[in-house]
Amino acid sequence: MTHHGDILETEEAEAMARAAVDRAAGTLQSFCADTFVTDALLSYISGRAPSLKSLQLSLCDEVSNEALAEAVKGFPQLEELEITFCSLNSNVCELVGRACPQLKSFRLNERWTILQRGFAAFEGMDDDTGALGIASSMPELRDLQLIGNNLTNTGLAAILDHCPRLESLDVRRCCNLQMDDALRSKCARIGNLRLPRDPISDFKYRAYLTISDDYPGGSDIEIDMYDDLLDVVTDDEDADFDDMDDYIDGVGSDADMAQFKNLTNQGR
Repeated sequence: MTHHGDILETEEAEAMARAAVDRAAGTLQSFCADTFVTDALLSYISGRAPSLKSLQLSLCDEVSNEALAEAVKGFPQLEELEITFCSLNSNVCELVGRACPQLKSFRLNERWTILQRGFAAFEGMDDDTGALGIASSMPELRDLQLIGNNLTNTGLAAILDHCPRLESLDVRRCCNLQMDDALRSKCARIGNLRLPRDPISDFKYRAYLTISDDYPGGSDIEIDMYDDLLDVVTDDEDADFDDMDDYIDGVGSDADMAQFKNLTNQGR
């Protein structure tokens, strides 16, 4: 179900979804929705759809890690799970894998930002939590999509080593990956491989990535947004994106850097 609208329409969309689940009477096999799914609705579905094989959620900011981890326990037959641009993080990966042993397709796509590409060297910007969770709990995976993820070579290598059935891998805009010879060798067996710098034009939600060919770091909108963040961190209304060079070279204090990373993490 696709929905974009105000609160009243959101409530109506949720009511329609609940009615559809009820009509299926335990036989529902696929549920796909964007924007309006909440923790409460996900819990409702979990208690009434034991035969669910496919769950796709996108742009659902009202779904939490805890709710998803609990909900998937009610979907023992789940084979496909897609989570795109929701307010979730990689910590949920292992919990999902443990609860859904038949999972064959997993897609966890995150909002890519200019800082993830232009300044991946910042301490704390890399994160293999999700990748290691996938490697340890999803051995039956055939299809994996992690657009915009913060995993590193270590995390991807673990996935390739522990998911022997993997046939399709999409790590576009995973800016911490360095595709060296060792990693390319591990990827050689993957039939359908999309690398970090491969075009994003066929991605359904590409509009939310706001990437500019003229400015390789990101769009003018993104640049303006991070200029505003710099104003806050530096207490300088004239600070702009180019000033980040000073922070990379160590001019910015540790406190400034901590504040900046906290602000940018809130925007992700």
